[in-house]
Amino acid sequence: MKKKMLVVSGILILALIMLAGCSGKGDKSAGSGGVVTLSFPSIWVGSDSKAPVFSKMITGFNQEYAGKYEVKVEEQTDYDAYRDKIRTQIATGNAPDIFTLDSFADLQLFASSGKLMDMTGFLKAPAMYNKFSANAIEETQINGINYAFPYEMAIVPIMMNGKLLQQAGVDKVPTSYEELWAACDKLKARGIFPTTQMTNNNAWTSMLWYSYAVAAVGGPDVYRTGLDHPAFAAAADIMRQMFRNTSSDAVGADASVVNGHFFNERAAIYTNGTWILGRIKSEGVAGLYDNLIISPGFSYQGRNGGAYVTSILAYFAAGKQTNPDKEAAVKAFFEYITDPGRLLELANSSGALFAINIDTDGLSDPVQAEIVAQQAAAPFLIGHFQGSMPIPVINAFPSALEALVLGDVNAEGFVKLLKAADE
Repeated sequence: MKKKMLVVSGILILALIMLAGCSGKGDKSAGSGGVVTLSFPSIWVGSDSKAPVFSKMITGFNQEYAGKYEVKVEEQTDYDAYRDKIRTQIATGNAPDIFTLDSFADLQLFASSGKLMDMTGFLKAPAMYNKFSANAIEETQINGINYAFPYEMAIVPIMMNGKLLQQAGVDKVPTSYEELWAACDKLKARGIFPTTQMTNNNAWTSMLWYSYAVAAVGGPDVYRTGLDHPAFAAAADIMRQMFRNTSSDAVGADASVVNGHFFNERAAIYTNGTWILGRIKSEGVAGLYDNLIISPGFSYQGRNGGAYVTSILAYFAAGKQTNPDKEAAVKAFFEYITDPGRLLELANSSGALFAINIDTDGLSDPVQAEIVAQQAAAPFLIGHFQGSMPIPVINAFPSALEALVLGDVNAEGFVKLLKAADE
């Protein structure tokens, strides 16, 4: 049950690949006048907090390489539609020149198609390798080969509205689940939703809460034995309690509902990745960002407190090229967007953090700096549930969670639903 498992659905995709044949990418993407163009379907557009500065980076690259290389962005604003687009393109033998993906399972599937560029030598060169956090390149390898590199790093703090806690008489920031439940009682007594939960789409923020519960019960090695570990059922019991301490619209809610409750100070305790900081600043009520209290994971029965959930939120990959000029253009673009100075600007503007080393003293946001400091001091880091399970289990999680909180199954039944999805 490791995240690097191939899934049955991959067989169907690979069957399509075989039908698509082995045609490589030739010179057809070189524009008039010899300009080499690169297609880049990008999700970092529109309201995404990274959009303004990342767009500036692309413009800068196109200007620096004017007359030689040009990146053409295909704007994608829906994450699910974007994932489907990438999977379909690769299945039909037409991988984009440049793209991002957020799932290692997808990366392994795409790599097995033979349609991705081998970047191992490129990334081992000191000029690239030394930009990255320790072991970041190796941890992205598949059988010793880099078909991608990690880019955006997902650090997932627990965020609390200090003003609401104070209003409810919560004088001490909870560090254990026992203290959390006591704080929830006080918040409910003041008419404040203690936490924010959801079951719609991929149940993202509730999946993150579940990840923290799994870590607190099972510790850093909990995913090694898969769903047979008793921590997964114990964490389900924690989630039932979470849903007793949330809004009445949590069942069926999506991210917009969850964010809305926290951004508008209807809910006091929230979790999401650092990429959301930019939106809290721009969309949250006045003063919300200044009142944020940052916390690591809670302890469970006196153990495993202080952990941080982290993962790679975005990998960069490239389609396999037969044209050496296009391959050179891809590498030039990757060198450009991994420049630490540019990434510091992107981090400061968006709240996102990256697998590339940056000067953390240059982080202008004290909230972001606090998250980095807490993560560095954490007793252990652990991946989130979605990034640690095969795709069928990931897909089954929202409905299984809904069955759990509606009382259709107990904690053990919840785990059985997840296991059944992977049989």
